[in-house]
Amino acid sequence: MKIETTALSLPSKKVSNDEVIDLIKFHSNSTFTGDLGRSLRKINIILKKSGARNRYWLDCNKNEQPIDHIVKVTDKALKNANLNKSDIDILIFVGIGKGFLEPAQSYIIAKALGMDKVRCFDVTDACMSWISGLQIIDSFFKMGYEKKAMIINAEFVVKGGSLINNYALNNDAEIEYSFPAFTVGEAATCTILSNENSKNFTFNFSSKASLADSCVIPLPQYQKFCKSTEIMALNGPMKFTSFGKVLHDAGLIEVVELYKKSKIINNKVDIVYTHASSREMWHEYARIVGIEKKVYHIYQETGNLVSASIPAAIAMSCSDNSLKRGDNVIFWVGSAGMSFNVTNFNY
Repeated sequence: MKIETTALSLPSKKVSNDEVIDLIKFHSNSTFTGDLGRSLRKINIILKKSGARNRYWLDCNKNEQPIDHIVKVTDKALKNANLNKSDIDILIFVGIGKGFLEPAQSYIIAKALGMDKVRCFDVTDACMSWISGLQIIDSFFKMGYEKKAMIINAEFVVKGGSLINNYALNNDAEIEYSFPAFTVGEAATCTILSNENSKNFTFNFSSKASLADSCVIPLPQYQKFCKSTEIMALNGPMKFTSFGKVLHDAGLIEVVELYKKSKIINNKVDIVYTHASSREMWHEYARIVGIEKKVYHIYQETGNLVSASIPAAIAMSCSDNSLKRGDNVIFWVGSAGMSFNVTNFNY
C-alpha cells in the first residue's frame, strides 16, 4: 500500500491556553463549588506542562461548519493526487466527530461529494480510528478488492460536538477526569491510498480492555450496554470522561513494550508520528526507546486532534519538507479502549 497524499483543513479560530482558561471560568462560574481561581491555575500549569499552546476550533461567528472542511480537504487531496472522484473505489469515514449513526457518516459525505457509487463504511475506534481504517484498506488491497481508497475524518468535537460541555466544572475533583477535553483541537483530513507495494506496511497492535472505562463518551441509555464501574461515565451521557494520567501511565508501559517487540532498527527510522495527546509524554516514551529526536510533534500548535493527529502531522510535515518520498516512517499510537499501535512503512 502507498499513501498517495494526505490533506489537512484546520478551522479558522486559533485558541490559546489563556482563552481556554477564560472559557472554563465563564462556563464554571455558576456551577463551581470551591476555589475556582485555584483550580484554573492548576489547569493552566498542567496545560503548559503537557506542551499545549494553541488549538484551532470552528468559528461560530463565521458559521463555520464541519462539512465545509470535509469538502475542502477532499478536493485538495484529489487535486494533489491528480485523481477524480470516480477513481476512488472505497471511502472510509473514521473517528469520533460525526453527525450520523444511521446510515454510516461515510454515505452522507459521499452524497455531499457526489460520489454516488463509491463503497462506504465507518470505523469508530477512538483515537486509533485512522490507523484501524488504514489496516482495513491494506487488507482489502492485499485481497485484490480495490485499487484506490480514501480515508476521511472530521474531528470537530469541541464547538462542533459535545466537548464544550466539559468546560462547566462543578468542583476541583472533576479536573482529574475532565482535563483532556481542554487539550482538544479540531481538524478534517483526507488520505488517499493506492494498492502499490503490498508488503510495504507492517502493523503491530496490542490492547488493554481493562481500562475501557477510563476514557468514554457515552450515549444516552449507555447503562444498558455495559457493566457499571465506579469510574464509568462520571461526567454523564454525551460528555467526555477521560482519566488522562491513567491513560498516559499505561502508555508508558504498553507503547514502549510494543515498540521494543516490533524490533525496529532506530538508525534506519527517518521520522516518527505519534498520537498528539501530550508532547511531554510522547517525548518521554520516545526518549526511553531512543527516538526522541525523530518525533514530529504537532500537539503544541494543534492540540489533540483525536484520530486526525497522525494524518494532520503527515500533511504538515509534507508542507515543510520534513517528510520526503522514500522515508522510513513510524506511526506510534495509544488510544482509548485501550489500544496501542506501532506501524512501519516507507513513504
